[in-house]
Amino acid sequence: MSRFQLIFTGVLIACAVFGVALFALNRTNNSGEAPQVVLWGTFPHSLMSGFLGDARLEYRDQLNVVYVQKQAATFESELIASLARGQGPDMVLWPQDLILKQADKFFVVPFENYSERTFKDSFIEGSELYLVPGGVIGLPFSVNPMVMYWNREIFGEAGVSLPPTTWNELYALAPKVIKKDVGGGISQAMVAMGSSANIVHYKDMLALLSMQAGTPIVARDARGIVTSVFGVSQGQVPGEQAINFFTEFSNPSKPAYTWNRSLMNDRDMFIAGKLAMYFGYASELQGIRSANPNLNFDVAVIPQASGRTATFGHMTAFAFLKSSPNIGPSVSAAAILTGSNLQNLWASKSGLPPVRRDLLASTPGSAYTAVFYRSALMARAWLDPNREATNIVFERLVDNVTSGRYRASQAVSAASSEIDSIIRTNQ
Repeated sequence: MSRFQLIFTGVLIACAVFGVALFALNRTNNSGEAPQVVLWGTFPHSLMSGFLGDARLEYRDQLNVVYVQKQAATFESELIASLARGQGPDMVLWPQDLILKQADKFFVVPFENYSERTFKDSFIEGSELYLVPGGVIGLPFSVNPMVMYWNREIFGEAGVSLPPTTWNELYALAPKVIKKDVGGGISQAMVAMGSSANIVHYKDMLALLSMQAGTPIVARDARGIVTSVFGVSQGQVPGEQAINFFTEFSNPSKPAYTWNRSLMNDRDMFIAGKLAMYFGYASELQGIRSANPNLNFDVAVIPQASGRTATFGHMTAFAFLKSSPNIGPSVSAAAILTGSNLQNLWASKSGLPPVRRDLLASTPGSAYTAVFYRSALMARAWLDPNREATNIVFERLVDNVTSGRYRASQAVSAASSEIDSIIRTNQ
């Protein structure tokens, strides 16, 4: 071979070797799996495994999430026990009513890594409970808004064509909807309010009415310290307005008297066709349908107070354990799972509305889903310092007013002080 041929052949071999090496390097990078991330939550395993399986098909090596279902009643205690053993998960789907109580266990993603502006532009306002001083304690994943289920047959018999959109309209329906038997007992109720014993979501309803009246129940001050504002106001106390309205429906001396402790719980009574309106969650739709396939009902947005738009919403977000060695991969996985593509997938699989503003901007064709989307945009919640302890506070609040033991102002003031005490105990 001539000298030129030798040089040319050498160059070709060198290029070939470089090309093979480059291909092999790319192949190694592309075939490397993302680190495995263990996720705990209370959603059904079948639902989450289906969702995560489809998500991984789309994002391939960027997602490697293993889901473990936990029971809601023991979720918190199991997490604490596992962390004590050094065996906790990498991240959890954390409900908003446990943010304050266990905040010290979670990693706060700094605003430098996930800006406050991006968070607010991406997610519904109610999810801003996951914003803490200096960063984000959870990336919002799911919202389950409270809606009003209404019996079309009862409304038709009463000559009412549409459900109420305001509380004043609802109150005015009483003489048309309420039915009593010969002994004066309630045989057909209008709405379930005024009791803590047989109303499934009485605490959330009271919180909703309070927020519509103008109080977030608890709030962070300029230093980020959480305090109770339930009994605070410049004028009329919103908490008093809420409890007065709530208990009016169980007062026999009032024209809207429609509820008492002797009735079955409100969800069962609605399913039996004896309650005109039931305040429940979007997630309850299929259960109501299954319990009584012949029930003629529809769904509407929760009635509103004058000048304020809100409903209650249960929210969950991806929160990252400080103890995890995979905080970086966990945050990356959560960012993908809360993006528009997978939020759309989650909505289609779960039947719940997405938490993203861009997806809620368009109204879906389904009548039920359209209401759920509207309700998600106005969903609010509060920073419950300890849900078990505040359950007792709200139960005592209702009982103190309905029994006449305290005036509304006294009962609300006492409840506010108790909430403050719970906050201090859990800090």
